[in-house]
Amino acid sequence: MKQMFSLEEIISAVNGRLVIGSDRDMGEPVVVTGVSKDTRTIEPGQMYVALVGDNFDGHSFCSMALEKGASLLLVSDISYIPTKSLAILVDDTKVALGKLASHYRFKIGAKVIAVTGSVGKTSTREMIAAGLKEEFKVYSTKANLNNDIGLPMTILSAPMDTEVLVLEMGMRGRGEISYLTNVACPDIAVITNVGYSHIERLGSQKEILLSKFEITEGLVAGGVLAVNGDDSFLTDYSLENVSIANLIASANITKDASVNNFGICVKAENIKIGPNLTSFDVKIMTSKSTQIITDVRVNASGVHHVRNAMFAFICAAALNEDFEKVKAGIGSYEAMAGRGAVLEGSKITVIDDAYNAAPESMETAFANLDLIGKGRKIAVVGGMLELGDFAPMLHEKVGKAAGSYDFDKIFIMGDNKDDFVKGLVCEKNDAVYEVFEDISDLEKSLREYINDGDTILFKASNAFGFQKLANKIFEEMN
Repeated sequence: MKQMFSLEEIISAVNGRLVIGSDRDMGEPVVVTGVSKDTRTIEPGQMYVALVGDNFDGHSFCSMALEKGASLLLVSDISYIPTKSLAILVDDTKVALGKLASHYRFKIGAKVIAVTGSVGKTSTREMIAAGLKEEFKVYSTKANLNNDIGLPMTILSAPMDTEVLVLEMGMRGRGEISYLTNVACPDIAVITNVGYSHIERLGSQKEILLSKFEITEGLVAGGVLAVNGDDSFLTDYSLENVSIANLIASANITKDASVNNFGICVKAENIKIGPNLTSFDVKIMTSKSTQIITDVRVNASGVHHVRNAMFAFICAAALNEDFEKVKAGIGSYEAMAGRGAVLEGSKITVIDDAYNAAPESMETAFANLDLIGKGRKIAVVGGMLELGDFAPMLHEKVGKAAGSYDFDKIFIMGDNKDDFVKGLVCEKNDAVYEVFEDISDLEKSLREYINDGDTILFKASNAFGFQKLANKIFEEMN
């Protein structure tokens, strides 16, 4: 078994104390091959971390971890240490996990890219990983492991020969990204946008900006902050507040940018969007040169994929990667289920964008339906959650956005459906729509309405279950 950490190394990294069980044979060598927090998946030789939460205590599984071959325990309660075990005692196992992850991040020497933002974090993370994989050994966040436990575990799961580590950072309130970035210490920090997600908790878009901007606290000296160049709120704040020791990069689609303000500028041009294909050119500007990469192709539909690709090119520029290799890597990217994937069948086309919803992603989804829709264009829309007192205003705003397109019919559900309708008919007084209280009635009416050749968009927060409905409708009506 290949050793990941020595015993002494872990003790030093987590500032812990070695505790030896009364029946422990100290002649037995200690080989730590990995780190696990779950006895259901732990492998022989790994160190078991006994995490403690509001509704669970991992210390209860210390004996089971040993039975499954754990070589070491990381605990904060000495009373749970079995007699034949070897353990490291710390004040807080979650904090210790973060310290160990930070130690490992520097031990393997990988370049770290951290991604946050109100919407688009996961797809941007995946696009960056795809764009860099042609030249580097890349490891990235899996699923939604983007919090104070998931991020350290992602780092500790990375193979020791990883060259680039792409990490997603999520948050629900102030201080959370600050913790994550000080664990990861990124070389490149990406902020996709500043929208309205979590405004219920934070109270204003300025507070959301400040929360996202915490990502810069952990930037290594000389690191790069990459921002959405079309988001003036974000770019203006970045130019005013980023230390001169760090470089600001700008990813633009609608606005022009100058290297006089930004160290790296990438601009998408000649954008063309069709079913399951988006193509564009990229203009990459630095203080030293300007390059144009033509006919970059993403096997997915939507202008948001162009933005994500711009961030991939920024990261490539910062890491001195061959841009043609980035182009090839982006060409292998596949949209994730529930995040705008276009399902083309023999009879109908479904746009599955029902994993989550915020005002920005709602408006993007409507634009995509308008651009790529064939035949009749139908939108199935649920609510956006976690908006608090701002929900009525933001649902009305999204309704107005929907009304700016000539959709054939909109099916609407959710607590703020009346607010959505208010905005919809204000923008388009002859809009065709139907309002529903539950998903079964919506499904029945939708089935009766759909004809061959239709394109149907499903968009809502995940709790509405529209992703399951989208797949069901696609499979049964093709």
